[in-house]
Amino acid sequence: MAFEPSTQPRLPWAAFRRTPDYPRFVEAVRRMKANPDAESPNSWGFWPMVHMHHCPHGKPYFLAWHRGYLHLFEAKLREISGSATLRVPYWDYFADPHLPAEFTSGNSATNPLFEPRIGGEVGKALGFAAFAPQITGFQRGASAECFEAEVEAFHNKVHNLVGGRMATMLSPSDVIFWVHHANVDRLWAAWTAAGEGRTMPPPGDAYWAGRFDYAEGVELDRAVASDGAGLGYRYPDLKLPAREGEPAPRPTPRPVEIPPPPADAAPAPVPAPVPVPEPVPVEAPPPMAMAPPPAPAAAAPAPVPYRGIWLGGSRYQREPLARARDAGFVPDEVTIVLDQISLSGAGQLGGYFYDLYLDLDGEGRTLPECLLGSIGPFQISSARHHSEDGMARIELPVGEVIRREAQGLDLADLGVVFARVEVEGAAAGETIAIGSIEVAGG
Repeated sequence: MAFEPSTQPRLPWAAFRRTPDYPRFVEAVRRMKANPDAESPNSWGFWPMVHMHHCPHGKPYFLAWHRGYLHLFEAKLREISGSATLRVPYWDYFADPHLPAEFTSGNSATNPLFEPRIGGEVGKALGFAAFAPQITGFQRGASAECFEAEVEAFHNKVHNLVGGRMATMLSPSDVIFWVHHANVDRLWAAWTAAGEGRTMPPPGDAYWAGRFDYAEGVELDRAVASDGAGLGYRYPDLKLPAREGEPAPRPTPRPVEIPPPPADAAPAPVPAPVPVPEPVPVEAPPPMAMAPPPAPAAAAPAPVPYRGIWLGGSRYQREPLARARDAGFVPDEVTIVLDQISLSGAGQLGGYFYDLYLDLDGEGRTLPECLLGSIGPFQISSARHHSEDGMARIELPVGEVIRREAQGLDLADLGVVFARVEVEGAAAGETIAIGSIEVAGG
């Protein structure tokens, strides 16, 4: 796909909704969903399979790979819609964590943007660690704390709370995936523009060597994903999120621009706004008017005979840590390994995740400074897909927290607390099985 020399703004959803490109966007989605040939990039079913088989999660290039992926999908939307100005808008959930009304009204037959979901609000997923002044390194492996890992952490939680297909590796089946990732991409651009020591690998750095493989015959040079301007878009709003009452570093803001329609184009009808309905819990995605990817429940293996723990509806539970038998102990390199993880049928639908906290004294407290990471159906689905036995293994680097909070303590006395975060309608019974929880240390 050729790059277009002109750049267009990627707009927030509310502004995009008022442009002539909005009905063109909806119609392009409808036409792609009506195409049953999942091997064609013109079909909706093609793009989730690209994500399932090629996306890097918890690895270097998470942001750059998705930037290229979004660009390729966006170019296909322009081709199908016939609009040279169409850019995928972004959902700024830091400004408003509720799903836009246009995604929740009607049903699959009447609204191409509709998808059965569990949650309609993601405020509990959001975190600000990625935007802290001390997070100045970008890529994984270059520093203990890096922007790419921190932004992926809350990105995962958004997937988990929305639920439905968003909680699986087939998440691009839901249109929300694309506006979510447009916002992730915008936050990356904002972080880069904020300066104050934040640094990207420079052009020509070995980091940008090589190509991304998306599908047979669909590749992209890594280097072109280093700057969105080279891919034909820009963000008028580049301010970083900040907690209430805290200033955020940002460049001089510019007003949001709504591009005028081309001079030779007839005005496009703009549908009237619809009210936001309450999210309705669902047990499984219903049939759609397209040939959809398989529903998440159909793809999951049955949980193995279980010897570890179940996570379910309880608000939190504490589990002791065990030292892996072959592990040494280097404090800065300590990793908590969750192995043989599986999901129950209800657990696959999402609407929840678990924050993990280091427990220092057996009291089961969830102190912010002891947060180790999180797990939910989206991360488990990703890890399971790339495993050989259908069971997931997740490793959480926790050396910084151990070194800072557990100096002088015996690892045998430590534990981990699983604190459940959920939306209304999330599965209340057994959801996640974990075979073992161990500490590995270098």
